[in-house]
Amino acid sequence: MKSLILYKNMRIRKFNILIILLMVFSFGINIYAGTQDHLNSASDGFGSGVKSGNSEDYKLYQNFPNPFNPATIISYKINQSGFVSLKVYNLVGQVVTVLVNENQEAGTYSTQFDASELSAGIYLYKLQINGFTSVKRMTLIK
Repeated sequence: MKSLILYKNMRIRKFNILIILLMVFSFGINIYAGTQDHLNSASDGFGSGVKSGNSEDYKLYQNFPNPFNPATIISYKINQSGFVSLKVYNLVGQVVTVLVNENQEAGTYSTQFDASELSAGIYLYKLQINGFTSVKRMTLIK
């Protein structure tokens, strides 16, 4: 079941709600918390249910610079080892590139995303590890 829960004290602009709705219907995820800059979900990212995962053990940072052209750095921190997946999606929900798809030890990591072959627009990047999922958006300008 797809669900969208927004907390009363959040200030979300119409544009950000559109992004959230696109993610709900494109990715099929259950969203339990969201802000203007990022979304955290307790699901596996594709709507198959809630999985365990301590969000204090993982952190996906906002890319820098943002907006960017043609490349940006995406960083994340994991306090437990596990299989890490970091993918970039377009707003239609298609995978644009896979940045990380491997087992990693605890630590802080950074990877460069080169979007020189892509058109300008908004892209989403999603970190998944040990049942934890976090999605953020970034803007490519040309």
